[in-house]
Amino acid sequence: MSRAEAMSSGNLVIGHCMIARKACCVLYDYGATHSFVSDACVKKLCLPMCEIQCELVVSTPVSGLVRTSSLCARYPVEVEGRRYKVNLICLPLQELEVIFGMNWLSANHILIDCRKKKLLFPNSEELELLTSHGVMKEL
Repeated sequence: MSRAEAMSSGNLVIGHCMIARKACCVLYDYGATHSFVSDACVKKLCLPMCEIQCELVVSTPVSGLVRTSSLCARYPVEVEGRRYKVNLICLPLQELEVIFGMNWLSANHILIDCRKKKLLFPNSEELELLTSHGVMKEL
């Protein structure tokens, strides 16, 4: 899928993130298990990569099965003024620069408002962890 197709689709949540102080187009994808960065973006921004011990096989809609062992490990990114470190698997993405998948969304407790096509960030002051006993008490 190209950037234009992704932007015109009514079913996807697209935005921008900052990587190496540059704005990058990002797809927030709850259907992706991991997060990815395009090979072109890695090259353009001179991002440091490392090789992982195994080869990953990733299924993509455009290229089918793609094999990779390259990763930008714990790379700092900024999304809507918030800073995160994320593992970005390097892939030959077509036009999209970054995909944030469930690993990033769930680790950071970020929800996607599908109707409004925007991210919902947790308010750290309102987060409260409950034990199973606490849940039963609340019910």
